[in-house]
Order: sequence, then C-alpha cells, then structure tokens
Amino acid sequence: MTVDKSRADKTSLTMSIQPFTFLHSTRRVIFGWDSLVQLDALAKERGLKRPAAVIDEYFAGTALQDRLRDILIRATGTEPVFHAIPSHEPDAPGVEACAATLASANPDFIVVVGGGSTMDAAKVARMLLSNPGPAAAIAGFGMRMTPHASLLVAVPTTAGSGAEVSESAVIGLDGSDVKLIYRSQEMTAQVALLDPALSVSAPTRVTAYSGYDAVTHAVEAYVSNKSSPMTDPFAVSAMELLARWLVTACEQPDHREARSACLIASMQAAIAFNSANLGLAHAISGPLSAQQHVAHGLGNALALPYTIEFNEEVLGDKGRRIAEIFGGATASKALAALRHRVCMDVSLDEFVKTDADRERLAQWAIKSGQVTTNPRPTTIGDMRGILQAMRTPTGG
Repeated sequence: MTVDKSRADKTSLTMSIQPFTFLHSTRRVIFGWDSLVQLDALAKERGLKRPAAVIDEYFAGTALQDRLRDILIRATGTEPVFHAIPSHEPDAPGVEACAATLASANPDFIVVVGGGSTMDAAKVARMLLSNPGPAAAIAGFGMRMTPHASLLVAVPTTAGSGAEVSESAVIGLDGSDVKLIYRSQEMTAQVALLDPALSVSAPTRVTAYSGYDAVTHAVEAYVSNKSSPMTDPFAVSAMELLARWLVTACEQPDHREARSACLIASMQAAIAFNSANLGLAHAISGPLSAQQHVAHGLGNALALPYTIEFNEEVLGDKGRRIAEIFGGATASKALAALRHRVCMDVSLDEFVKTDADRERLAQWAIKSGQVTTNPRPTTIGDMRGILQAMRTPTGG
C-alpha cells in the first residue's frame, strides 16, 4: 500500500490544530502621524451632526482639546459637548456622570481621546445611553446590551491597554475594592484611530508602565491555552515590535518610529488577548490595583517574569520563541531584563507590606478567571510561591 506523504502531512497538521473562537469587532483601524484630522472624513462620510468628546482630564483646557474641538466643528458644523474623565481609575459614579453628559448631546458621533481608563469609561457610558440604569446593572460577561446608534471612535494616547480594540472594560465600584468587569461586542469602538503624535507627551514612567502592560498582553495571549493560529501572529508581531522599540520610546520620547511601533503593538496585543485571554500576571495585577492601588502596568511588570518562570516547563517552543524575541537565555530571564531596562525591577514588598496582605492577594488572584487560561494548572500554593518570589527583584 502506498501513502501520499504530502497528503498525510497536511492531514496531521489539520488535526493538530485545536478548535478555537476568534473575536474581533472593531470595523476599522486608521494609523498615521497626525491622523487625528481623519475624524473630519469619518464624520462627513456618514453625515454625522451631533458630536460629543470624552477626554482624559490631563488634556482638559489644553491645545489638544482646542484642536479636537476645531476638527469636530469643521466635520459636523456643531459645537461638541466635552466630558473629562478624572485621572484616577474610573468608578461607577464617574461613568454615570459621563453618560449624563453624553445624553445631553444626543450624540451620533462620540470620540474618546485618552488612555485605557478613559476609553473604558467612555465605552461603558455610551452603553448606558441605550441601556439606561446604574453602571453595575450591565456589568458582566456576555451581557445582552442594546447597541447605541452613534459612531464611536477611540483615539489612544498611550501604548498599553489596547482598549481601542477590545470588547472589555473595567471600572471600580465606588467605596469598594470590587471591580466591575464588562464584556460585549456592542461596546467596542467601530473605529480605532492610532495617532502616535499624541503619545509623545506621555511621561517616561507612563510610557514604561503602559508599554510593559502591552508586553504582558502579548506574552500571556501567546502562551494562553486559548491561543490559536488567529491570535498568535498578532501576539508575535506585538512582541517583536515592543522588544525592538519600547526602550527607545522610554529613552527618546519624540522618536517617531518607536512611538508608532509601540502603539501598533499595543493594538495587536489587544486583538490577540480579546480572544486568547490572559494569565497569571493579570490574575495578580488586578487585585494589586484594587487593594494596593498599584498602577496596572507596574503590577504586570511586578508579576510577569515570575509567572512565566512558573510556566516555563510547559511552554516548549513558545517559551523559546519569547526568549529569542526579547533576547534572553530563557523567556523569564528575557522579560526580567526588559523590566530592568525600563526601571521597574522592584520588590513586591514596596506595595504589599505584610504576610496577611500577601495572603489576601493570593486568595483574590487564584479566583481570577485568567487562571483558567494559564498554560499550567495553578493551585493556591503555587500562587503563594509566585508572590513570595516576587519579593526579590531579578536584578535584570
């Protein structure tokens, strides 16, 4: 009996690919230096006349707000309504206030300009226009939300969260450590407008925090047990861009190519994790943010080298690929070196001061849904061990 080897190889390859679901609901991505002006064309091609803008409080009263106002007036013939999101992590009352401002404009065109928290707040606030009630009422995964008829354009000013293309949002519950988590394709911005010129003003610390957040998104999506042939190319491209350009963006804030590469990488990583989900670093950084108010990107940097070290024995070729991309003997050592280069090689003890607080963090982290997509099964004992390791800086 003769066997067609080429056919057998193809069959074997097909059978080795596991079933997967890939989700991506952003309809258009526009990239370019000074591309904010593209808002004009977007409005005119749809005949939009009632603009509203949600901006980071950092930009309120600045030349950027004036420029955005001028573009929207030229595009729609109407004075836009503005709402500024406070610099702290958005909470339910803040999101509801944003929704009230938006409702006053009855908008058909909503533009959000800012970092991940500002974009999350705007995404949820817009959904409250078509799903009236308290913000907590529509929180959860897979909630059925009535879509809003407006065009939502998300314009990120930091390269990290990828909120401009994700279906998710996180806001705080006022007076509590509890986070409200949202996920719905109806929330996603229809257009992600990437203008790297807007990221140049970000302080070095913000660039480092947000950049390592994007690194964590890419790495955890790549090794997730829900990764797939659809998510891996986005994750790999994001890792390659960040490995080459993140340090440059931190050291040379006005470097156009570095800023551009990091912004694209942030978006690619978010497209990957939107379907592949994340892992233990995010399981830890979430409660770190809620309990100790550690910046999200810093929380990921505190955790990622240690969570990848824990996972290393099961990563195989993917672990070797991460090590190759980031330039280290192993994946965890390569990620530790990058953390050191962007000045985040610090001890967990700087933020979590007591044994009781570490135990509380471990108990919260192990309950995270991100634990289920980690490539290696994880127990509470494993989580305690990772947190213990995080107390000692890697030294680069």
